[in-house]
Amino acid sequence: MALFSALMGHAHHFLSRLDRVSLPHAELALGLYNDVPLLLFILQSVRLPEGAPRVAISLDHPTNGPFLVVTREGRFVTCLGEGMSPGELPVIARGQLDGIATKVGVLRARMADALQMAGGKGGVSKLLRRIHEAGEELSREEVLAISGLQPLYAFEFLQCLFAAAGDLKDARDLFLRELRRADRLKPQYNTALRTYWNTFWSLGHFSVLATLDGWAPLERASDTMVKLGENFPLSWITVREGVTSLALKGAWAVGRIGKPQLAGAKLRYRGANTQLSILDGCLGLGAIALRHAKLSAEISKLMATGPDVGPEQIFGKFVHQVNDIAHRMIHADNIKTEDFVHAQRVLGGASWMAMTKHLPPGAPYRFERIEDVPEELALCAAINVPLDFMGNVESAFNMFVALPWVARATPEQLYLPRAAIRARSIPWQPKDTMELLRLHEKNPIRKVHTRPVRSSGPPRQEPCPCGSGKKYKRCCEEAKQA
Repeated sequence: MALFSALMGHAHHFLSRLDRVSLPHAELALGLYNDVPLLLFILQSVRLPEGAPRVAISLDHPTNGPFLVVTREGRFVTCLGEGMSPGELPVIARGQLDGIATKVGVLRARMADALQMAGGKGGVSKLLRRIHEAGEELSREEVLAISGLQPLYAFEFLQCLFAAAGDLKDARDLFLRELRRADRLKPQYNTALRTYWNTFWSLGHFSVLATLDGWAPLERASDTMVKLGENFPLSWITVREGVTSLALKGAWAVGRIGKPQLAGAKLRYRGANTQLSILDGCLGLGAIALRHAKLSAEISKLMATGPDVGPEQIFGKFVHQVNDIAHRMIHADNIKTEDFVHAQRVLGGASWMAMTKHLPPGAPYRFERIEDVPEELALCAAINVPLDFMGNVESAFNMFVALPWVARATPEQLYLPRAAIRARSIPWQPKDTMELLRLHEKNPIRKVHTRPVRSSGPPRQEPCPCGSGKKYKRCCEEAKQA
């Protein structure tokens, strides 16, 4: 029972975070965000300091917030959660909003609605909880609805992503420890297994939702996030789980952010010493190059040299194959994007037919031939099949086949429509979670040993023979490599 208690503790811990994500006055914030004329009326009704390009609107406490940050022209910038300081921005206090509300009936009505929504009794709370509770069945329609909240919740979504990743790892360690003693777990663990399943899928959902508006909301929220962007590709959180559908959503997030994640992706690529880390580096760099044309040449040049791993070394052949396909994918002169999309369409069509073969003949979402599966459905289906790429090299390569389409997709295109999900729906079973757990047991992360670089010159750490006083690696050797 100790395992059960620990796992349920993790489940409760994670779900409680979702409650903390919700801002107390989300409805009011959304009302202002979606009603530019009303927002302009408010800004024109108060005296703003000359030269202040932005202003913070307090939704509750005048100093503790939460705050909406908008430009003088009424353009939404970001939302600061309770306790986050607006710095030196001028603040429109909640009391001023109440005063304006006496003149603008619609604002007063929205404030009343916001108070009713507080405490998680309304639709906003239910919608946010679906991110975790839906598992693999979060629909395109729900993603579109949640995307309307994203400007207000970007940083909170990112916090939930890291929290979910930590909870998932802790729970997995507990599960695997128990599975070493027995082949299967007793039915009393089923609730915890389902929570693990939902949390697993939430990694992909939070990756997409946290980054769909780019880097700006995250950068403004915390200086820590700026450092994170320079040193850590967000895709690693999903790639390390070893499942294609999750890894591709993480790659999409890195591509969406773009340049602020380039340094982190480069570090991952250059320092890759496992199968997963080389895949992470190549997926991240590929997604950035495909979505941001100005960075494509720089990334292509880096990948042309290849990782510092010999083909004869352990996993060396795999590393070079991955690098080669990723490099060809971003190099438009060598292969057309349409070829990749066509291959993805075929894979997705075949996958969809396999998932819906239980439907009766003539059912709306059952198709007899791959070419009969609508292109939009086939492309989306191809990236929503949870394939193991730690133990299956072909699945790893198929991720790069899908990456050109994924990198440029809109957030909702990554998700199946609600009707399609219902058509192919197969009820979750405890064995589904067990298969996820056994991926890590069957395919432990093994390091790829990089070969040492031999230099024909003096030792790299010694003073340069040219007499500059610098180390050789910082002087003449660096000049040779330039």
